[in-house]
This record gives sequence, C-alpha cells and structure tokens, in this order.
Amino acid sequence: MKKILGLLAICSLVACNDSSETVAAPAFGGNQQAQDTRTQEQIADSIAKHMADSIAALNGQGQLMSSNALVMSSDAGVMMSSSSAPVIVGQSSSSAVVQSSSSVVGQSSSSTVVRSSSAVTPKSSATVAADDGVFKLELWDAADGEAQVPTGNSTGGWWYGYADDLGSEITWAAEPEDGDMTPVIAACGGICGDFVIGEGDAEEGIYPYLGFAFGYAKNENLTGDATSVKGICVTYTYSGTASFVIELGMTKSQEDKLGSALPVAPLPKGTKKTVDYKWSEFEQPDWAKKPMSGPEAAADLKSIKFKFADVSGGESGSFAVYKVGPYGGCN
Repeated sequence: MKKILGLLAICSLVACNDSSETVAAPAFGGNQQAQDTRTQEQIADSIAKHMADSIAALNGQGQLMSSNALVMSSDAGVMMSSSSAPVIVGQSSSSAVVQSSSSVVGQSSSSTVVRSSSAVTPKSSATVAADDGVFKLELWDAADGEAQVPTGNSTGGWWYGYADDLGSEITWAAEPEDGDMTPVIAACGGICGDFVIGEGDAEEGIYPYLGFAFGYAKNENLTGDATSVKGICVTYTYSGTASFVIELGMTKSQEDKLGSALPVAPLPKGTKKTVDYKWSEFEQPDWAKKPMSGPEAAADLKSIKFKFADVSGGESGSFAVYKVGPYGGCN
C-alpha cells in the first residue's frame, strides 16, 4: 500500500503538470532526485507500467480490495477505476478512506483530487414528539374512518365504551374488534348505537349509567391541560329520555374526591345538530359537595365522556356522534 501512495504522489506531479517541459520526478525507493529528459508521455507510460506491476504484486498478496485496474491517462490527467467500484486512495492505521470513482479528478498541481459534494449520510430514525402535557383536541371527523381522536398524545384518543354493573348496555351498530371502534364507524359513519339503562335505586343512592369516551393518554393516570382549547364542539344525533351529557373526566383519585360530581354540559335531543361549549359552561350537578369549575377540570383533564344516566333506570335510546373538536371547530 505504501507503493500505491508513492505512485499517487508521482501522478500528481506528472499527469497534472500543464507544461510540455520535462519534470524532475522522485526516484522510487530513494530520496535522491534525478533529471529526466524523457517526454511527458514516455514518463507517464513508464509510471503506468511500474504501477501495474506493483498492483499485480499486491493483488497476489491479497492487499487490494478490487481486481479492477487503476488507469492513468497521460493526456487528460484523470485517475479513475475501470468499473464503478470505489477506489482506495489512502489508508490510515484504523480505516480506509473511500472515494467514489466518479469524484476523483485531476486539477492543478496544488490539488490533485476533489471529493464529491453529494456525501451519503445515514438515514435518521423517525423522531416521536414528546408529550408536552397539552390536551390539544384537534378535530375528529368520523367521515375519515379513524377511531382515534387527535389529543396531542399519540397513545390517547381511542374511543371506548363503558357501563355500570347494573345491567346498562350499549348495542353498537357493529361489533367492535377487540375494543377497536373502527367497525362501528364504518357501519354508521360515527360512534353510534342503541342503549338501555339498568335498574337503579335512588333511595339507596344507586344510579345507573353508561356511555362512551376517549382519553387523553393510554395511561389513565396521565392528564393534559386543555384550557388553551377553550372548549369543545360536537356534531351528534340523539333520541331518548335519559340524560345525555358531555362529562369532563379526571383521574380516579380526583373523581373520588369530588364524589363523581364532575362538570358536565347537556346534549339535548336532536337530529344531527352541532353544539359548542366553553369550559366555563360546564357545571357540576346540584348534589355536588366539593366545588370544581369547568376550567379547573379542563386544566387537569384525563378524558371526555359522553354519558347517559337516569335516576330510576330502564330508559333507552339511540345516538350517534359524527364530529368532536375544539370550540367552534366542528363547523
């Protein structure tokens, strides 16, 4: 390899000289200089032959990465490989320096080679944005066929159903697949179905309920600050006599402290109507013992629930939600 480096140095002195005069070339294997009176073409041919002999010797010792001959043009001053394989032009003690065969060109005597500017860089892995704790609540439109509401957290926003253990039940427009509501959305163009509320006992403080919701994050202990969204919009259809509300869900510990008296906003009966509520318009039920305003709940929001409830139980109805988004966003 030392021979190859010496040969390349000679190349820069001989092939890249623009003058037709003879030049002083270093003698191989020594430090003395001798005046050479041969023509440039004769010198180049001699060098090329000497390089070919050295390359052949190195090939026999397994020291060259390719059997492709290194070609030196005496009249063009261009060094290139006879194929598209990279050519090793220098080597350190730890790694070889590899250049593209299309980027090694002769220039002036002060600069023998030019590296290609189109360097190959490794592909970077996809960067997943870190959760910044903000409940963004972008528009979800069932017409897109997605079962995940954009909440600002990639693991959150999935629709799910919930119910008490008193016999309350939702019959979906299609059977969810392992909790995935995509088949439901495909069947009716929204989150939709029929419901029946189980039997309760007001005197015993047993109040049946059921509904559907989406959370901010996959972990139920994680909450987000939704105050910047200002409120919520919903496009829906509802027929029935049970109470139908939007409820601001919080962590279990918070809900226990409030006695489940969470801030809510009503969804009146109607056929495909759109409503908008600011967080300040969410209010707790009359029986709440510990106060919590809508903006306070929105600042520590775990989920948004669409809840059916009835004191006596036995009520039924039909529903569909087509859009959910930030205040004023459904229009």
